[in-house]
Amino acid sequence: MMSVFSGFSLLFLLPLCFASLAVGATLPEDEVQALRDIAHTIGKKNWNYSVDPCDGKSNWNSSQKNVVTCNCSFVNHTCHVVSIILKEQNLSGIISADLVRLPYLQQIDFTRNYLNGTIPKQLGTLNLVNISFLGNRLTGPIPKELGNITTLKALVLEFNQLSGSLPLELGNLTQIEKLHLTSNNFTGELPATLARLTTLKELRIGDNQFSGAIPNFIQSWINLEILVMQGSGLSGPIPSGISILRNLTDLRVTDLNGSDSRFPQLNNMTNLLTLILRSVNIIGSLPENLGKLTNLEVLDVSYNKLTGPIPSIFGDLPHLNMLFLEGNHLTGSLPRLIDRPHYVDLSYNNLSIGNNIEELQCQRETVNLFASFSNGNSLGNVSCLSNIPCKSKLIYLGFHYRLLVIILTFEMVGF
Repeated sequence: MMSVFSGFSLLFLLPLCFASLAVGATLPEDEVQALRDIAHTIGKKNWNYSVDPCDGKSNWNSSQKNVVTCNCSFVNHTCHVVSIILKEQNLSGIISADLVRLPYLQQIDFTRNYLNGTIPKQLGTLNLVNISFLGNRLTGPIPKELGNITTLKALVLEFNQLSGSLPLELGNLTQIEKLHLTSNNFTGELPATLARLTTLKELRIGDNQFSGAIPNFIQSWINLEILVMQGSGLSGPIPSGISILRNLTDLRVTDLNGSDSRFPQLNNMTNLLTLILRSVNIIGSLPENLGKLTNLEVLDVSYNKLTGPIPSIFGDLPHLNMLFLEGNHLTGSLPRLIDRPHYVDLSYNNLSIGNNIEELQCQRETVNLFASFSNGNSLGNVSCLSNIPCKSKLIYLGFHYRLLVIILTFEMVGF
């Protein structure tokens, strides 16, 4: 699957790959020695130092997951290392502070290894564009010195064991477009300095232990396309200013603490493909204006306190293929729209049984109606399902839902 950095790599590294083939171009010996020391520290054992790292050959560039890229356009045919990509290399050392001995370095990508220890604060002296340490075993806080890298466009630290509060200095990253912090042990409130990050396109901070409310300054992130706060530790309600973020294609907020609140105004977010507001203490009815989100593919507002009928307008959403409304207090008759998405979960509601119940349930196995009806009836009176134990059906559907959530999450982060 394509890396979260592939777009950036193609933009600024492709011309440099051609430059690296310049006749007679060589890498200075001090950078070669720096590569030796970096390799020793991170646990990279198979680089061939008898071959120029900038010749584009040998095991310096053995695959898209093992690439050392040089820029050889400097005077006197001098080369400098500008990118190190070592993804899925089973590296088990620590991140080397010797990376600062490569003064022209723009990209570090050590995705999905076993690196441990802390992030060196010395990295703050480099003019980096992309950093990815996704999927390692890093500990400790984010060094405040990373806030000095004003050239940084992507900081990806997901799936580690990092901790502590986010440094105020992250607000100095005025060119940042991707800030991915999911699945760590971060604590504290989101610092107000993050309001300065108006270039942000992707923010992922789920599966952490943050505190405090979702800040009102999220409306400052006017270029945001992806916002993920699933299980972040933050409290609601979702700020009304979120309605300003019209570029959002993916909005995922779950498991908020705090008081009840009405459904946020989202009808201007016509680019939304995925909307997940699961267990965020929403009360009231499902708004009809959700029908304006005509690009919506996934809608999950499960485990809230929603009441009233399911709007028939949902049936007009042409691309909707997954609909999760379980765990609410929805009433009214069963709508025919449930026959359209690939998967529908209406379990644990207070719906009424209509005349079309057997027709709708028998068309496919991906409609979960367990405990959906106010009289306690679920699947027992449907002849085509009479030979399927209700418990088994529920287990299958529950597993199917969890599998879908896992797939969605890992597709998003590039696993």
